Amino acid sequence: MVKTPIKVIVRTRPTVEFAYKNININENTGHIAINIPKSAEQGFVNHQQEDWGFTFDKVLQNASQEVVFDICGKELIHSALGGYSGTIMAYGQTGAGKTFTMMGSQIDYKYRGMMPRCISLLFQEIEARYEQQITVGVSYLEIYNEMMYDLLAGGDQNSGLAIQEDNNGYVQVKGLTIKRCQTEEDAIAQLFEGETNRTISEHKLNKASSRSHCVFTVHLEIRSKVESAEKVIISKLNLVDLAGSERTKKTGSEGRTLLEAQFINKSLSFLEQVVVALSEKQRDHIPYRQSKLTNLLKDSIGGNSKTVMIANIWPEKNQLEETISTLKFAQRMMKVTNESSIRVNLDPQVLIKKYEKEIKDLRQELAMHDTLANRGRIQYEPYTPEQQYKQQQIAQQFLNGELEDIDIDSLRQVKELFFQFRNLYRNLVKDLENKNYIPRTEKEPDVSKKKSDQVKTVDPVGYEENKHGFGLGKARKDGKPTTNIENLVNIPKDEFKQLDEKAQQEIRKESQITEANKESTIEKRIVNVDKQQAFTDFKSKEGSSINQQILENINQLKEKKDSIVSQSEISNKLKTLIEQRKGMIAQKQQNKNQEEIAQGIIDEEEYQILKELKDLKKQLKQNQSNIRTLKSEITDLDQNINQSKQTLVQKFEEHFLKKYGLTLQDINNPLVNQKEEEYSINDPSEQDDVDQDALAYIRAKNKVTQLQKARKQEKMHK
Repeated sequence: MVKTPIKVIVRTRPTVEFAYKNININENTGHIAINIPKSAEQGFVNHQQEDWGFTFDKVLQNASQEVVFDICGKELIHSALGGYSGTIMAYGQTGAGKTFTMMGSQIDYKYRGMMPRCISLLFQEIEARYEQQITVGVSYLEIYNEMMYDLLAGGDQNSGLAIQEDNNGYVQVKGLTIKRCQTEEDAIAQLFEGETNRTISEHKLNKASSRSHCVFTVHLEIRSKVESAEKVIISKLNLVDLAGSERTKKTGSEGRTLLEAQFINKSLSFLEQVVVALSEKQRDHIPYRQSKLTNLLKDSIGGNSKTVMIANIWPEKNQLEETISTLKFAQRMMKVTNESSIRVNLDPQVLIKKYEKEIKDLRQELAMHDTLANRGRIQYEPYTPEQQYKQQQIAQQFLNGELEDIDIDSLRQVKELFFQFRNLYRNLVKDLENKNYIPRTEKEPDVSKKKSDQVKTVDPVGYEENKHGFGLGKARKDGKPTTNIENLVNIPKDEFKQLDEKAQQEIRKESQITEANKESTIEKRIVNVDKQQAFTDFKSKEGSSINQQILENINQLKEKKDSIVSQSEISNKLKTLIEQRKGMIAQKQQNKNQEEIAQGIIDEEEYQILKELKDLKKQLKQNQSNIRTLKSEITDLDQNINQSKQTLVQKFEEHFLKKYGLTLQDINNPLVNQKEEEYSINDPSEQDDVDQDALAYIRAKNKVTQLQKARKQEKMHK
């Protein structure tokens, strides 16, 4: 068990109205100083506090999404794969950027948040860990107005959800849907699916304000292919997007928004009470059960999880009170310490197979021992009905005195004989109870004859008890939409108002006259002026420096794109080698028997192939990183070239107007009509300019978008 304090990172929202006079941030030391001068309206007797100082693990000012993930998320991903549960929690006021930090933008891949980045890195690490078998499941829970909703449930989202805790302090939600995910694309698709079901509304401080607390959880089951297979490491990663705290007097909320704000502020107050109680060492009782949020985060705050809190602040002058409140809560959170531990379970199915094999081996060893001791074949397995009847006869003969001694072979035989003695005793008692009363004057019947004629009924042994089966429900038959998607939109042409022919003819005549006058005026003004030659002369004289810069950037662009072509060829070769290694591993798996597959045993050759596969994937990852760097440089060069071209055109327009007294507004632009080979190059990889790491993200987003459209169309037809 490892004691780890909660790590607190402060992230500022970028703003042009930064309160430089009131807020001083030192990113190197993680210190934030805030000053609010006393108000002169309150008179001379004013005990208002003016200065506040806070120190945190890290302060990120104007940081990108990638930097935030590197500092807050990467370490927890590796810890989760090592068996330690983790939690990333975003806290702050409404509009401070919590949802952007956790989810990011779904439109631009570059601005994706912590959740999709964690999923992407997780599956990359899983592919590299060939010695482990890792199962991934995801769940998405929403707490709205103190009610829990399953965002991944297809039907009723609030059906029997309840928070439970086992004896070891692990918290789970009963009835919550956990979706198994084989690929990164599947997990991100489930994330987008849950995002569409979240409760959001327009707010004074935010057009799309989250009105609920949401917890996206990644569940991991880790099994080793090298060590014992029955040992299963259970861990999870909670990604928590808390709703924003707000001052209702300041925001002017009313109606439903006011009710939501009351529930949000109430749950966040209970969360702060839990944090304060945990920071006090003398407290025996921690009020986790005051709200569903605190009960759900019990293992994340003061429990057995590694936790990182991102405190989002809005550093503007009119948001100073909320900023101080957020920083106070974050400082209290730093006093809380968690005791992280690895949760290990034993797989019952694997244990059963293991014990069956051990029993079989022990029986073989006993048989070998009996053979060496000249004891003959001894029965160690359960007796059959025929063998039980034979033991019953031996017990009867022993009771009748026909046998003086019984040869004992095993403990199982002793138990079976005692069992038969008990049956004989019960039968004797039953016979005595059913026997009629005989007076003493009558002659007693011959006992030996009666014994021989008496038929003893023995309770049957080894009969199978009645078993009950189970019923199978009928599969739900989903209806298909009756209308094609192409026929859903049908706008009749009659709805558009048409102009009559006379009005159209008048408009055409006026436009023709205007164009003719315009062309004649331009021709009179541009007499003996060759615009193309003028632009060529301008590039060689006044605009030579800008033109030279454009040509240099184009040459660099050619070199970068040639490098991408060569790197792409290397990448294709590495992919081919990786597929070959995967095929070899699949062939090895086919040659294994069921026992080896169940135990996850790998030989030396398969281990070497897996090691080579890991090295190839590492090389491919580095190669793709180089390609991404080159593409980023190409994008910068393209922007520089376009900007230089615009500057060149602007300078030429000024030069043309100054020299000839004309503008280029009504004449052709020389840059447009020039030959393409002057400022363009052929790029064989232009059609393959999509980042390979972004493919899963884009596919998942498209899949969820199509699913949403289909659901809307289905609702329209109902």
